[in-house]
Amino acid sequence: MDSFALARANCLVGNPAAAAGIEIVLAGAAFTAASPTAIAVTGAPVTVSIDGQVRPMDACLHVPFGVTIEISRSDAGNYSYLAIAGGISTPPVFGSRSTVAREALGGLNGGPLQPGDTLPLGVPITVTPAARTSRQLGRTHRETPQAGLLTLRFLPGIHYQRAAPGCHETLQRQEFRVSGAANRMAIPLSGSPLDTGVEQLWSEATIYGSIQVPPSGEPLVLLNDRQTMGGYPQLGVVMPIDCVRLAQAQAGRRIRFEAISPDRANEILWHCNHYEATLVAALERRENLLS
Repeated sequence: MDSFALARANCLVGNPAAAAGIEIVLAGAAFTAASPTAIAVTGAPVTVSIDGQVRPMDACLHVPFGVTIEISRSDAGNYSYLAIAGGISTPPVFGSRSTVAREALGGLNGGPLQPGDTLPLGVPITVTPAARTSRQLGRTHRETPQAGLLTLRFLPGIHYQRAAPGCHETLQRQEFRVSGAANRMAIPLSGSPLDTGVEQLWSEATIYGSIQVPPSGEPLVLLNDRQTMGGYPQLGVVMPIDCVRLAQAQAGRRIRFEAISPDRANEILWHCNHYEATLVAALERRENLLS
């Protein structure tokens, strides 16, 4: 749900950005190291303890054999990430190690991790001890307070021009709130209903970030586990980085939408697509200074 946080964690331990890690949702978790390794925890702010000692997030941390890693629940976000040097080496399904619990596919036994599960690890990329201890990144993207207003930038979509003019004004001028029914499929938003004026549509493909308006008039933003097709009006597409911020927003968070131009959207996408390279460059500069 927060691909940027997972890439950040993998970068810190020397893994490829797409290496499999552990997504920790709402509740905390505890793990015991079956061999010496290195870890990083990113995403929603949590307390990280190794052998009872509190350690920082967004840093490469050494974990000795037999030691317990404890990660608290977060009060300011939904998704935290644990990356382990070498990545988690479960058998790929359709080219991915992700778990899709709804279809019981991938991951470890196709479902959420259970007490007593043992995770197979890949071979870590060699990182010298001096370089490893220098692998730290500031908490530049810590969640803003839940009372704050979160602006979602979107590119007008395939049905935006067909919608009634009053619908455009309502969509961008009013505030919505994140519903308690939010999940991996979509984030429903509560607020004044939108009247799109669109009465009939053929089912059409959906994409990550689509703003759909169901018959209730309350919009929802489609995310990672969305359906492939939909018959509701799609007024726009939220930028990927703002979808991540929305996924981390807890129930009740205030939301507003802002339409942007294609040029502005391309600029934002460029920064998103170069996120991993920026992280690697920052770590290399730090390591060169300390070498």
